[in-house]
Amino acid sequence: MTPVDVLADIVRGASVFLLIITVLVAVHELGHYLAARACGMHVEAFAVMMGGIRKTDLGPLLSRPMLPAKAVWAIGYIGLALAVIGLLAHSPWVMGAGLVVSGLMIPVWVSLRLERLYHLKKFTAARWLGQCALVALAMLLFGARGQFGEPLQVVGLLSAAAWVATAIVYYQPVLQKADGTPQGHGRIEAEGQEVPVYFRPVWSATNREGTEFALLALPLGGFAAIRGMHPKVDGSEVTIEGGFYNKPPWMRLIVLFAGPFFSVVFGVLLLTGLYMSIGKQEPDPSSKVGGVAPSGQAELAGIKKGDLILSIDGVETPTFYEVVVNVRDRLADTGLGTVGLPALIEVEREGRSLTLMVVPQVDAEPMAVIGPNMEPTDEKRIQARLGMGPDRIHVPYSFSMALAEAAMTPVDMVKNLAGMVVKPQTVADNLGGPASIAVQTTAASRLGLEGVLLMAGLLSISLGVLNLLPIVPLDGGQMVVATVELFRRGKRLSWQIQQTLGAVGFLFMIALFLGASVLDIGRFFTK
Repeated sequence: MTPVDVLADIVRGASVFLLIITVLVAVHELGHYLAARACGMHVEAFAVMMGGIRKTDLGPLLSRPMLPAKAVWAIGYIGLALAVIGLLAHSPWVMGAGLVVSGLMIPVWVSLRLERLYHLKKFTAARWLGQCALVALAMLLFGARGQFGEPLQVVGLLSAAAWVATAIVYYQPVLQKADGTPQGHGRIEAEGQEVPVYFRPVWSATNREGTEFALLALPLGGFAAIRGMHPKVDGSEVTIEGGFYNKPPWMRLIVLFAGPFFSVVFGVLLLTGLYMSIGKQEPDPSSKVGGVAPSGQAELAGIKKGDLILSIDGVETPTFYEVVVNVRDRLADTGLGTVGLPALIEVEREGRSLTLMVVPQVDAEPMAVIGPNMEPTDEKRIQARLGMGPDRIHVPYSFSMALAEAAMTPVDMVKNLAGMVVKPQTVADNLGGPASIAVQTTAASRLGLEGVLLMAGLLSISLGVLNLLPIVPLDGGQMVVATVELFRRGKRLSWQIQQTLGAVGFLFMIALFLGASVLDIGRFFTK
C-alpha cells in the first residue's frame, strides 16, 4: 500500500469506527429512554456522543491575557501537516516532528493554558499529563514485554495519553460539580469566588416533557439521563417525583434490561437482513487463494490472490484445508531453532500452470490449529505458515435460516464469555480493547457496506451482552441490585453497600479496560 492508501485507510477506518459506536450506543440508550417513559420516569436528557463545548467566557477573570487560541491551533495544524507530509514522503523524521508538535507539544500547551484559565492549583495539568503518560508507558512495558518498538509507535502512544489528559483538564469544572447538578453545569474557584461554567451541546432541542435531545462534541457513545439515578446518603432518592428510584424494583429491572435488549435485537436484525440479502460469508472449500499477507512468505514467492493451488511437492490439494495440513508440519529443528522446510507449490493462474518455491514461516508461539471447517480449534501448537488464506463465498439464507443463524450469535458470545471464565488462560487470545476493535472495523470497512454492517451487528450484540455482566456500573450489575431489592419487598440497600459495590465494580472495569489495552499493545508493538 502507498502512503496515501495507508492514510486513507486510517481515516476511513477511524470514521467508520466512531460512526458505528455512536449509532450503537444511541440505539442502546433509546431502549432505556423508551422503557423509562413507559414506566413513568422522567428522562432529563437524551444525548448522542459525550462531552460538550464550554460556552462561558473566562477571559475577563485572567490577570493578564493569553495568546489567542487560534494561534495555538494554527501551530497544531502545522504539526499535523508535517506528519502527513512525512508519511507521503516516506520520511520518518519529518513525520515524527509533526507528531511531536501536534501530539505532544499542543496538548501540553493547551493543558497548561486551561490550568491558568480555570484557576486550578499549580501542577494540576502536569499531574494529569504525567499520570496518563506513566500509565501509557507501564502498559507498553507490560504489553510489549520490554520491547518498546519503533520510536513513532511510542510517540503515538504518548500522544494519545497527552490528549486524554487534556480532555480531563478541559472538563475539570464539570468533574468537580456537586451531586445533582444539571447536565453541562460546572464551576471553578476564582479569587475566592465560585464562578459557574457551562458546557453546552453542539445542537439541542427540548420536547414538551422537558427532555433535552442533544448532539454533543466527542464521538464516544451517548446517554439517557433519568431523573434521580444517583443514590443519596439519606436515601431521599426514593422521594424524587418521576425519579428512577421512585419506582418499584420490577420497573427498574425493565428499564435496565431494555438497553441491552435493544442492542441485541438491533444486532440480530442487522445480521438477519445481511444474511438474507447478501448471504453469509463462508470459506470456499476449493484451494483458491482469497488473499495473501503483505510481505508474507506467499507474497514474496509470487503467489497472488485468485491463484488456484494445484499441488504441493507433487501431492494434489483439491481443498484449502489440505493446503494447510500439507504445510503446517513442515518444521525442522536446526539446533539453533525451528525453521520451515521449503515447498514446491504448483498454482494455476489465468489458465497457466506455475511452480513456485515457498519457505514457510514458523510461529513464534503456539497458535490455534485450523480444523476441516477452516475455523480455529482449541488445540494450539507451533506451526509453519505461508501467509495466505482461502477465498470466501456468500451462501444465501432464507428468512428463517438467517434469523436462526443471527439469533445464535448472542448465544455463542455468552458461551465464549463462560469459556473464558472456566479457562482464564484463553482470555489473552479472546479479549481485545479499543485498538483491536478499531483494527477490525478498519478491515471491515475495506469490504464496503457488507463489512460495515457485519461489524455493526456483531458490535451491537457484544454491547448488549457485555452490559448484562453483573458489575454495578453496567446494566447487569444494577439489575442484580434491583433484583435483591425486589426480594426485600422494595427496601433499598444501604448507601454504604451501594457505594462499595460501585467502587469495586468501577475498579474492575478500569482493570479490565487497562488489561485489554495492554493486550492490544502487546499485539501491535511486538508483532
